[in-house]
Amino acid sequence: MQGLSRCPQPWQQLCDWVNANLNQLHAVMVAGIAHYNMVRIHPFDDGNGRGARILMNLILLIQGYTPVIVRNTKRRIYLQALAAADRGDIEPFLDFIADSMLDTQRVILAEL
Repeated sequence: MQGLSRCPQPWQQLCDWVNANLNQLHAVMVAGIAHYNMVRIHPFDDGNGRGARILMNLILLIQGYTPVIVRNTKRRIYLQALAAADRGDIEPFLDFIADSMLDTQRVILAEL
């Protein structure tokens, strides 16, 4: 993935992982795992969640997928899924991201 090859620390490990796995795993998995790990790195005083969602959507768009909109109405579920990932179970978070992508695609199709 161009643009992620020259990341400053502490992002380098995350960038290397994304680059190594982008064509090995499904894009939704790579994007979701990258999102979670950016939140976990917590590089900024504010905006880590927004930044992580931007990174996730950049990965998805580059791979030809629609972006994921995380609705405010699902914030509690989003935070619970992140907490499960913190406890070592990332599957609920990846399920949440995949479900959110489907919801986003439904909205796009309804608008068309």
